[in-house]
Amino acid sequence: EEENNDGHVEAQAGDGEQREADGRDAQGLKLLSSEPTAASRFIDDIDLGKVDDFVVRPIFAALPFDQQELVFEPAPPRCRKIILATNIAETSITIPGIRYVIDSGFMKLKICHPQTGIEALKQVETSQASARQRAGRAGREAPGEAYRLYVESELARMPPQTPAEILRCELASVYLQLKALGIQKVWTFPLVDRPPQESLMKAAQLLRRLGALDNSDNLTEIGRRLAALPVHPMYSYCLLVSLEFNCTAEMLTIISMISAETPVFMAASRKQKELAPQTKVLMHDDGDHLSLLSAYTEWKKASNRLGFAKQHHLNHTALERAATIRGQLKDLVQEAWGVKSIGSCGGPKNYHLVRRALLKGCFMQTARRDEVNPNSYQTMSTRQIAKLHPQSVLFSRRPHPPCVVYTELITTTKNYLRTVTEVDPTWLSELCPQYFG
Repeated sequence: EEENNDGHVEAQAGDGEQREADGRDAQGLKLLSSEPTAASRFIDDIDLGKVDDFVVRPIFAALPFDQQELVFEPAPPRCRKIILATNIAETSITIPGIRYVIDSGFMKLKICHPQTGIEALKQVETSQASARQRAGRAGREAPGEAYRLYVESELARMPPQTPAEILRCELASVYLQLKALGIQKVWTFPLVDRPPQESLMKAAQLLRRLGALDNSDNLTEIGRRLAALPVHPMYSYCLLVSLEFNCTAEMLTIISMISAETPVFMAASRKQKELAPQTKVLMHDDGDHLSLLSAYTEWKKASNRLGFAKQHHLNHTALERAATIRGQLKDLVQEAWGVKSIGSCGGPKNYHLVRRALLKGCFMQTARRDEVNPNSYQTMSTRQIAKLHPQSVLFSRRPHPPCVVYTELITTTKNYLRTVTEVDPTWLSELCPQYFG
């Protein structure tokens, strides 16, 4: 989004965000690339904020809060402000002074495959409803214009609405909450948008394996305890298992950091993809879950937490959000589960207990190193081939660990395991004999 010499602001939609004109389409205009990385490459090629006649400000949900605030600052005199934005600027925030909006006609949606459980961030056509919403960003405070980078006939072929999230997400949490509300037959419940039958079957299967449902699809005592926490049932199950290993304090931290859904570790600069040396000292050799635990623990102990986060290139806002989530989960564990005291394993010397609890809680998300290709893994539940995510602590280890537990299986150009921790293969049959015996 750009600010003109006369105070007007132009908006350019970035990789996930587009906006649209109110009927005035740019007929056949193809000036901007629709490739998913076009905006990020443009940002990388220039030094933001140091061009004479314009400044470029990105805005997306994972951006640290102090950098998000820059989009609200007025541009210098006789200078344009260009904002490259994702869908966050479509409905979540209103940036003052916008005069022009450029809509590329694309958006990114997270879609979960109902059978494999793989999550993919796919670039798809925007919907007509989103197009109208984007057009509304221009001229909020004064007359404005929106330019669409596609012909008018394309608008009529776009879907009227963006697909509802329940149609494209994993449904274990939804299924469990409906059962907790007393809905006996989730399959026939009159949801406004009916999710795929495969997604409901996969959700029920997961809950049965966790012990939340019995073979008659009735809620068990474990299911009632899992439903009391506002996180994914598998994360709730990890907390339940941690009571057995006396590492509930550590597991609360890990689950809270994951639930914050915002990257904690940041590169030293925008153009530097690797983590800074100050950040690497917080990493744990055994994996990403323990690295999150280590970073949070050290940040929590610091007298100046904001300064500590800046020094070690951590996302202070994400850490604060995780601390809030942790406090809420701790209260719920004590109140809803009747846990009087939160046990701790005693520090890094006993982190193997945390890894054992992670394995027992996330047994459905384990993977073995592939025998043919030692740089790849095969998931043990769905037999998917995937590689370690490049941002994982274990990515550079040679050889890769023989067995890992992971948080997410995602796909971009390849399948990747994200947030990964090494586990001992012998623990599989010891801790989960019913599945790996």
